[in-house]
Amino acid sequence: MSLVLDDRLRADFGVEGHWPILARHIVRWSEVDAYSHVNHATYLEWYEDCRSRAMEAVGLGLDINVPGPVLAKIEVQYRQPLHYRDDVLIGARVTGFRRTSLTLAYATWAKGRGLVNEATTLSVMVVIATGEKVAVPDEARRIWREQHGAKEG
Repeated sequence: MSLVLDDRLRADFGVEGHWPILARHIVRWSEVDAYSHVNHATYLEWYEDCRSRAMEAVGLGLDINVPGPVLAKIEVQYRQPLHYRDDVLIGARVTGFRRTSLTLAYATWAKGRGLVNEATTLSVMVVIATGEKVAVPDEARRIWREQHGAKEG
């Protein structure tokens, strides 16, 4: 579910900046590993969901004949562990794009604790059915500039 980042959520979770894609989540038992903290791969799944929402919002749904992002690079910084039943916000925004690629920033905040994880990804736009690398669509560029503050270049 998408949320509006109001003053209360900002204060409760310690969120700074503009995050047009935002979801609230309670950490599930299945997301916790043997060390009693959220497994590193779980964050990547949360961020993948955000990336899919960013694509769907500009008409680039999951279809092998439509351009979609293929992950080329990811950087993750784990700041604090999360645990079972933690109340978290997961945010994403498109920060930039070039002709055939785009970058996204992601973050996770825990209620009462603030920022616990940050990540950035670089994806290349590809038509999955053909493997053809394609330009980021003009309409997507326009929307991401206006709604996310994304920069070209």
